[in-house]
Amino acid sequence: MNLIIEKLKKEDLKEAINIYDNNYNLKTNYKKLLTIYEEIYNNPAYHNIVAKVNGEIVGLATIIINYDIVEELKPFLTIWNFGVKKEYRRQKIGTEMFEYIYNFAKNNNCDFISLIAEPNNKVAQSFYENLGYIKMIGYVKLINKKNW
Repeated sequence: MNLIIEKLKKEDLKEAINIYDNNYNLKTNYKKLLTIYEEIYNNPAYHNIVAKVNGEIVGLATIIINYDIVEELKPFLTIWNFGVKKEYRRQKIGTEMFEYIYNFAKNNNCDFISLIAEPNNKVAQSFYENLGYIKMIGYVKLINKKNW
C-alpha cells in the first residue's frame, strides 16, 4: 500500500469532504467552502490534511494551532473532522495520520493535542486511547445544531 499524507489541495476538496459527509450522513455546502478556501488554506494556524492510498483520498483531518495566552504561552493543537473511509479502516491509515499530526504539533512547539469524540462513538474512543490520548471531561454547547 502506497500511503501519502499531505496538505489538502483545492482540487481534492470534494473527494476529501465526501469522506466526512458519508461517515456522518451530512451534506457540506461546497459553494460556501470554495468561497473561503483560500482564506483557510493560507492561514498558518489551519492545516487540513488528507491520506491518499495509490492516489485515492481515503482520510481527512483538520488540525488547528491555538495560541495560548497563559502560563508559558505555548500553543496547543485541536483535531477536527477526522475520518477515514469505511473500507480503509483497520489498515493503520488513521494511526499514520495521527503520527503525522503528532509530529506536526511537536514541530510547532505545541504543548498538547485535543479532540472531541461523540459520547456514543466507542470505537473512536478506543482508537484514541490506544494511541495514548487521555479521556478528559469536556463540554460543548451547540449553537446551530440539534445534536452531534
